Amino acid sequence: MKIADSLSKELILPHLAAKTKVDSLMEFAEALAKVHPTLKKDDIAHILLEREKLGSTGIQDGVAIPHGKIKDLNNIVILFGRSPEGIDFQAHDNKPTNLFFVLLAPETATSTHLKLLARLSKLLKNQELRDELLKAKDAEKIYQILCREDEKA
Repeated sequence: MKIADSLSKELILPHLAAKTKVDSLMEFAEALAKVHPTLKKDDIAHILLEREKLGSTGIQDGVAIPHGKIKDLNNIVILFGRSPEGIDFQAHDNKPTNLFFVLLAPETATSTHLKLLARLSKLLKNQELRDELLKAKDAEKIYQILCREDEKA
């Protein structure tokens, strides 16, 4: 499964307003609930916050991949968010997080969910890609960059 299969332009947030970890997760939950009205913002936020209690999904190099499973979701959904100034996401390297990939999956999508997490992790090890995502001017450009890189992988 490709990243582009689960990512849509309306779920790319190139200018996160959030300044904290909790606020960023709430912002993602609100964005997803607007696009998928059958999902409730508070339920999405709860799932993401509960996952963070197990350990930060802030990996390193300015990247976080918050994720979780939602009962009422039919397909895997990926949201992308960018915070140029960075958010303290308790990343493993203790550096601010700028790039966020939120992955939400149906409860039954275990193997696909794990494969997409691994795919994202692999792609985001590329410093040039991270720099390009930080410099992209808008959601359209971010989407194009991600689709291009996804095809290479």
